[in-house]
Amino acid sequence: MKTHLLCTGLLAAVLLTGCEDAMQDAAVQPQASTTAAKQDPNAYQAVNIDLVAVEVSQDTDENTSSWSTLPGVQPGLRNLLTTTSSASPLFTSAAFEGGTIKQLRLILGENSTIRLANGTTVPLETPSGQTSGLKLKVNATVTAGVKYAVLAIINPNKQVVARGNGRYNLKPVLDGNIVQGSNGSESELRASLSNQSEQR
Repeated sequence: MKTHLLCTGLLAAVLLTGCEDAMQDAAVQPQASTTAAKQDPNAYQAVNIDLVAVEVSQDTDENTSSWSTLPGVQPGLRNLLTTTSSASPLFTSAAFEGGTIKQLRLILGENSTIRLANGTTVPLETPSGQTSGLKLKVNATVTAGVKYAVLAIINPNKQVVARGNGRYNLKPVLDGNIVQGSNGSESELRASLSNQSEQR
């Protein structure tokens, strides 16, 4: 009798351990799937911001009262996935004053969009983009009268936030850079960007 009870107890323990392992495996799988989705580099085909104006402050403390609109920057859609080199910058300008620029403010309109991996284009919400602007951190030293290309660098997996209800937000701060020289004038650049926009 004792032997029978001992065998029954051992069998119950084995079955319980197997059930616990199966439950743990089932719990881990959805989490791994969610992480893989967030890290998918092909989740977005385009991240288009509706650039209206650019503001700059070259004060050492970036006093908010000293921000002014940078002249000569033409408005329009910019695909942030393609603005990482001087061959295809966010914009070009020779209007900077000499000194150090820590950040720029990109004032946005209401027509920013994102194109998903399946080709669907949906609105891209940019909190504060229409008011205080999308912040572009550059921390660059420039010389007055020299033409520069302004670049924007984005990791969409980190800076585009899928809200889970079909809506997408862009985080308010981006990394960027200012490099000397560019291919063509700002007008030529905008013509090229317009052609690219028509193809999106």
